[in-house]
Amino acid sequence: MNFSFLFTVTPVEEAELPIREISQIVRSTRHLFTSPPAWTDEWLHSQKIDPNLNATEGEDLTIDIVYTWVNGSDPKLQEIKEVYQDASPFFQAYRSTRGGYRAGGFPHRVTSQSGDQTANRFRDMNELKYSVRSVSQYAYRMLGKIHILTSRVDTETNESQVPSWLDLEKSKDIVELVPHDKIFEDPSFLPSFNSLSIESQIHNIPNLTDAFVYLNDDVFLGTTMLPADVWTPLYGFVFHMEPSLLVPPTILDLPKGTLNIGEWNSLQYSNHLLSGQFGPRYRSYIAHVPHVLSVPLLKEIEAIWPEAFSQTSSHRFRGEGQARDIQVSFFMAHYVIERQRETQLSSYWFHRLDSNQDGVLDWSEREQLIQKIEQWNNNPYPSGFKSYIDNNNNHLRQLGFPPSGSSTYKLSGLDGFPLMIQNSNTSATVQGIPLKPYAVSEEFRTCKLDIDFCFSSAFRDKTVEKLDVTSTGDIYQRMAFSEFHCGDCLLHILRRSSTEPGLGSEILPLDKKSDAYKTITNDLAKYNYVIALSPYSFVQLQDTYGSQRSLAQILSKKDTEAFFCINDNIIENPRTVNTVQQLFSRFLNERFPIPSPWEKK
Repeated sequence: MNFSFLFTVTPVEEAELPIREISQIVRSTRHLFTSPPAWTDEWLHSQKIDPNLNATEGEDLTIDIVYTWVNGSDPKLQEIKEVYQDASPFFQAYRSTRGGYRAGGFPHRVTSQSGDQTANRFRDMNELKYSVRSVSQYAYRMLGKIHILTSRVDTETNESQVPSWLDLEKSKDIVELVPHDKIFEDPSFLPSFNSLSIESQIHNIPNLTDAFVYLNDDVFLGTTMLPADVWTPLYGFVFHMEPSLLVPPTILDLPKGTLNIGEWNSLQYSNHLLSGQFGPRYRSYIAHVPHVLSVPLLKEIEAIWPEAFSQTSSHRFRGEGQARDIQVSFFMAHYVIERQRETQLSSYWFHRLDSNQDGVLDWSEREQLIQKIEQWNNNPYPSGFKSYIDNNNNHLRQLGFPPSGSSTYKLSGLDGFPLMIQNSNTSATVQGIPLKPYAVSEEFRTCKLDIDFCFSSAFRDKTVEKLDVTSTGDIYQRMAFSEFHCGDCLLHILRRSSTEPGLGSEILPLDKKSDAYKTITNDLAKYNYVIALSPYSFVQLQDTYGSQRSLAQILSKKDTEAFFCINDNIIENPRTVNTVQQLFSRFLNERFPIPSPWEKK
């Protein structure tokens, strides 16, 4: 079932794209559902599903899984890597800080034998084999194909790396090896040794399902995974966030004298770009679990930021180009979240608040909102709010998407902005790091809105008969983006003071037959999402004792932990590396003893 969205996107040069003027790009797209299912409109408008409806969207939905993988122990790969390191200005700058030449005049090459600070990024400890076993065991009911992105290592034969355990004949209908030159728009950027560069081209994999799961080879499934853990037409994308780990909207200076450039530089660069479009806020880290991505949405994002994608793909090694790489999982999740928020805010401001649709806000229209806000500020806990999350398991089952039990939906983008700052001060610009951008429990989510600060004093001045188009637009830009906490609070008030379930009572245009109504509901479906919680572990293998203890803890949670990620950060000491590798190998065999159907005998 091809569920998503068919895009026809005209790329726009990034330098020519004014901030927030992306409507021409996203409006040139069309929804795959040219005739949306009958239940979609009622769900968005009134939060209802016909009890007689017994749709089967989930029965034939398959979702592909994509791995990025490299066997860094391959001598051919090491030889190619050293050649390009020698030519890299980034590595040359590193060598200049390390003395430049070894004794004897030989150039200092950075290899795993000479103290490579990046060895753990390329070391193969057979993780992929066991991660695929976890997919075979726990995701077989939703699995479409497994795509493994690989490097070409022989220029004469055009040979690609192949996992030694993979039976190419038995696996040919399910597992597909995809060389990097099949996905890079500019093949001159290859070979690439930068996972961020490779990820920036991931949506170019041929015949990939519109929504897919992206896994690093050190991520494993621990319990059943079904489409409801990834995407459904009812609740959209399923994102897992770390609310207490926040990425700032600034760019880190590149560390000097080191090759060990972590993911934080790319995260801050990504948030810098997002902040220029949607407002300079701290954004939550994406948890180390399987990431849901979307081919058409990544194409949409690339059309908005083409230069950033091109530059990222050109960086062969992490750290090149001042480490200004896009982190696509973080970027797409927050793009979806921001676009859902923007769709609701603009729908209310330009189509609902402006009830006569004359393009200006007269006093009677403004007074209606002022009264609503003042009533809320005096009583911010009205009763009767009905969340889209309510009864979600039964709704999913009714439409053929049985929950797996691995993910618990906590917050829906249709309920407002889940990442709002708790108890933010809307009388002043946000300063510094918020304590937490969202709370899992609804009872802690509240705000009061300062009308004069957020909308200007003219907004509540009844002697101002009308706010013209320019003033109305300027107030919207300030409330929605510059002072983003104002827009967050407004959405929160609108949703939780609704007299009826759904978006129809407060946010959607009144005219259900209008073009605006159709456009907005299509966007609401397109950028629909939930934030979910799943039990998972993130472990870094470093020394012998700590690794042994962490691996034992994961074994003790067998069949109760949905996901776990085991990161290679082993101390570069040959004895420690060897011992931890043996511990890890025994762990993997014990945790996933059953071979996948695609392994050699």
